[in-house]
Amino acid sequence: MGGVLTGGPADAPLRFAVQALADPGSAREPGVPLQRIQIVKGWLDGSETHERVVDVAGGPNGASVDVASCEPRGAGHARLCTVWSDPDFDPQQPAFYYARVLENPTCRWSQRICAEARVDCARPESIGEGLDGCCHTSHQPSLQERAWTSPIWYAP
Repeated sequence: MGGVLTGGPADAPLRFAVQALADPGSAREPGVPLQRIQIVKGWLDGSETHERVVDVAGGPNGASVDVASCEPRGAGHARLCTVWSDPDFDPQQPAFYYARVLENPTCRWSQRICAEARVDCARPESIGEGLDGCCHTSHQPSLQERAWTSPIWYAP
C-alpha cells in the first residue's frame, strides 16, 4: 500500500485496481454491508491544491437505519471490485490517489443506548435520567463507517 509512481509514457493511462470485502463480523455483532468504493484524487495546479471524490464501485443504494430500533434497512455488498482509470490524468501534474470504502449507515453507540431505553423525543416522559443527550440537537443518531488506503503519489 502506498508508494510513489513516477512519470511514464505520456499516452499511458493511469489505472488502479481496487477491491474491498465486508467485515463478516460475529454472531453477536454481524458485519455491515458495503455501500461503495470511492477514489479520492488530490492534485497541485501551480500553487493551488484541488481534490475530487469519485464513486468507482457500488454507489448510493438507499440503505438506511431505523434509529428507533437500530435495525438496518436496504441492501449492500459483501464485496466490491473494479479497475478505474483517471479520465483527467495529466502526466505533467503532481497528484495523489487513495481509495475510501463506505459501509451502509448504522446506529451510533449512543443511539443504541437511546433505542434500548425506548427514548421518544416527542414524549418527554420517555426520557429517563441521564438520557437528555438522546434529544439534544447535536446528537447524531447514525453514522457511516469508512476505511481508506495509504495514498499513492504520482510525481512527473
